[in-house]
Amino acid sequence: MKLKDKILVFCLCLIVIVLYLFIGNYKGNNDIKHLYNIYLDGMMIGAIEDEEELYKIINQNQLLVKQKYNVPRVYPPENLKIVENYSYDTNTTTVENIYNKIEELQDFTILGYEVNFSAYENTTKESAEDDEDANGHEAFKIYTLDKQVLEDALRSFILSFIDEESLNEYMNGTQDTLEDIGKVYEKLEILEDITIRRKYISINEKIYQNSEELAQDLLFGFNHKESWYTVKEGDTIESIAEENKLNTQEFLVANPKYTSETALLTIGDKVNVTLIDPEISFSSVVLEISEEETSYSTIIERDESKPSDYDEIKIPGVIGLSLQTKRYSVVNDTTMSDVEFIGAPTVLREAVDKVVVKGRKTSTSYGKETETYVGSGWRWPTEVPYTITDEYGYR
Repeated sequence: MKLKDKILVFCLCLIVIVLYLFIGNYKGNNDIKHLYNIYLDGMMIGAIEDEEELYKIINQNQLLVKQKYNVPRVYPPENLKIVENYSYDTNTTTVENIYNKIEELQDFTILGYEVNFSAYENTTKESAEDDEDANGHEAFKIYTLDKQVLEDALRSFILSFIDEESLNEYMNGTQDTLEDIGKVYEKLEILEDITIRRKYISINEKIYQNSEELAQDLLFGFNHKESWYTVKEGDTIESIAEENKLNTQEFLVANPKYTSETALLTIGDKVNVTLIDPEISFSSVVLEISEEETSYSTIIERDESKPSDYDEIKIPGVIGLSLQTKRYSVVNDTTMSDVEFIGAPTVLREAVDKVVVKGRKTSTSYGKETETYVGSGWRWPTEVPYTITDEYGYR
């Protein structure tokens, strides 16, 4: 073998020995590792060897949260990402350090529901530019752990504006046919679109666990402060409402156990006088047959033969009555202005003019004077058919 060939063989053997020793040493001291890279808001905050250890330490350290919300697990922030990786790099972070970084930068979460309410703009109310409520409601969201809490709260909210029997009859399709005085509901709905999605919720969000609390916030406003009044002798619903800057309808909505403004109050009872400021809009389309009054006129006859203080009713006045069918919508406790009158009124009783005889006419010897009168109450400044969409009350 030539010298040149011997040198070549020696070099090859040397290379093989070096590679063998290098690879053997690398494999012995730098085994590939199975790691988990932790990213928060797109920024890597470390790498750990055991993903389950991170979840375990979160659950151990967030025991009070689990007890408060009665949930089995607490989770990392929703924007935390765990990426599985294989690497020879031995530079890892302890699970405790990762936990501390997460706690410092973000909120931990629990699994629940995000409920979104769409914006609703009321454009049908008469004189909308003068009424704050006519602008409707902005979009908002609430959080709950149980969809039943939402369903019960919405039902409770609706029952502030409609009695339970009527609601059940509408839902079951068992309303009576409207043939006489009374009303039926043709449509009941929440005007906002409501969407629900499963979501990891920050433990620092307002999370509703109680349907009554949610119903109160939907009815009175999320930032409301409750106000209560103790009934005293002589109080009426009207007087309490007026004293607390409510109208009677608002009082009845806040206190559904009273069905009318003439309901009796018990001395010592506490009534809710919190101002109604609903966050959502409950609409009802009502078909109603109502009894309408028709005013009569008062005719004054002068009798020259009687003394000036003579005053006698010759014919008592009689208020006319008629039945009117109408369709209208109500949003929360406000009757909208788009009232539809269906057919002509059915006259039940014609109005009879009142005739009064008075003595000694001052200007002319004979004749009649006529003035309009409706009996013991006010006369609405309109003719049948009519409807009052905004009753008298506190403004």
